[in-house]
Amino acid sequence: MKTKSYPAPTLFEKLVHKVAKKWVAGHSMNDALRSARDANAKGMVAIINYLGEHLTDESEIKRNVKEYVTILKEMDRLRINGSISPKLTQFGLDNDYDMCVNNILTIVEHAKKLGKFVWVDMESSSYLNDTIEIYLTLLKHYEMVGLAFQAYLKHGAGYLVDILLQKGKVRLVKGAYREDSSVVYRSKGAVDKNYLKLMQMLFEDGNNFAIATHDQQIIDNAIKLSGKYRKQFEFQMLKGVRDDIKPSLIKAGYSVAEYIPYGENIAAYSIRRIKEKPSNILLLARSLF
Repeated sequence: MKTKSYPAPTLFEKLVHKVAKKWVAGHSMNDALRSARDANAKGMVAIINYLGEHLTDESEIKRNVKEYVTILKEMDRLRINGSISPKLTQFGLDNDYDMCVNNILTIVEHAKKLGKFVWVDMESSSYLNDTIEIYLTLLKHYEMVGLAFQAYLKHGAGYLVDILLQKGKVRLVKGAYREDSSVVYRSKGAVDKNYLKLMQMLFEDGNNFAIATHDQQIIDNAIKLSGKYRKQFEFQMLKGVRDDIKPSLIKAGYSVAEYIPYGENIAAYSIRRIKEKPSNILLLARSLF
């Protein structure tokens, strides 16, 4: 079998990889499964994400479908308490809408049989409508599906109302894609303010949702809201980030999940995140200490 070769990494890529390895499990599925078992041992749920997006080659798309099906089977075999978190452009959304739907259906059907949850990741705003539409279509037939939703979207509240009216399960994130200011809030203050607004909506009208943040102010606000609204929710954080607070949240009785990415192009993925939102380099740097 011919081994796939990759260009030699630059010095910058090597440095980014050195930092990113604190919050990315590694290159292989076994790396991710080991991290997931470690998360479980610490009292956390595992969320596994196989790195990749914007795939257009059909053979590569099929490989991604197979990868996620195998992840689900291995999680079941190893009795890992966790879920998966795929992106729709991993399954051909850039090529063909119906093909993407059929591919994600294959994965969700396997997840249902194995009793696993699927979080559909949100991407840039150009995919917003399609992603929500596909998610709500899945939700009609499968209860064990959720959707990542970005707080930096300026008109996000209207979308969130529609999702909650259909009993959708939401993972609220801040959002990291570099988008036009007509579409998203760009300043941290504005994003945080909108996050708090949407989080209030989740506590009032949602259930079984996730507060995905490392921001202490938002975490503290979520704890206050949880005292007023008795809803099922969990905190979600990256592997290797905010390890200082995860044990105390678990001890206090909150559910905590650890987001565990893995794949072949760790450096490329990390560099993209930094380019989209330069402040992410601070998040990566903090994970070293």
